Amino acid sequence: MGNNSAPRGLIVDLITPLKNGTIDGTGLERLLARVLPHAQAILLAGPRHGEGERMEIAMRGELLKKAVDAAAGRPVSFFVWVSGNTEAQTRQNILALQESIGENRPEGGLFWVDTPLAYHSNRGLPDYYRELQAIVTVPLVLHNDPDCVHATRTFKRHNIRTAVLKELVRLEGIAGLIFSGSLERAHHYQRACRGRKDFRIYDGDENRFLEHPSMGGVVSVGANLAPGAWGMVTQSSIQLHAHRENYPDRLQQIWESGDYLKNMVALYGQTPAAMIKTILSDMGTIGTPEMLMPVEIEHDRIKALETLMHDFGDYP
Repeated sequence: MGNNSAPRGLIVDLITPLKNGTIDGTGLERLLARVLPHAQAILLAGPRHGEGERMEIAMRGELLKKAVDAAAGRPVSFFVWVSGNTEAQTRQNILALQESIGENRPEGGLFWVDTPLAYHSNRGLPDYYRELQAIVTVPLVLHNDPDCVHATRTFKRHNIRTAVLKELVRLEGIAGLIFSGSLERAHHYQRACRGRKDFRIYDGDENRFLEHPSMGGVVSVGANLAPGAWGMVTQSSIQLHAHRENYPDRLQQIWESGDYLKNMVALYGQTPAAMIKTILSDMGTIGTPEMLMPVEIEHDRIKALETLMHDFGDYP
């Protein structure tokens, strides 16, 4: 299966550049050029902000191939959301992606991201992953997000049970967890994963990371707009680098960047992908703000975001 160690740091929840319903390759290259110098990993086709829930598996495969080609020569990892509506569809998705990428793997590693409670209950989950590991050729990263477990599901729970996670952590082919949920549950999960030092827990909630950073890192959609600030705050928060020189100045930079990012998160609110695409299109990074499903945006918030970014040096 190769290297099972997942990276620590900033994982950019990449928006998906589109043109006439297909992947905008040029826009993707420009966006990756913007974020790659600051990121340890890129999440493709994320279920929230990457529009993965509305993306057929062939499109996810095309996105992966184009992104890996655009990142050639850079030691960055790629996370790809693989979940389907059923166990069978998820298996088919994984097999299709593995066939499409072949041996052209990213230099920093490749990881399949799966939201198991979107199609499977807690009961029997460890056995399901033991069986799934017979077909996967790269490590898995679990995704726990109650908002991605749709109301039509009949499962009792919308979160992975702590006792179940403790068992899943014992499986070598599972490398980490992207977590969204309560702070109390986050603490329970951290204790459950204590037995594996190489297991990464990433914070899927930007606001919470800015207040209570997870030591694995953060999955950030805002890093599409402000990759430098997110990279600085993330590295400083998880102590990837010890900044001993000019420490007071560095600390001031971190505080200022943290305030900037909090204000940014507050502005893009509930529709970050659509707003971020609009701003990136205005900047000329991507060609259009096209979404797989149109979303109404508040133009006054767009203007406020662009002004905020301009004041911080992120908007031309």
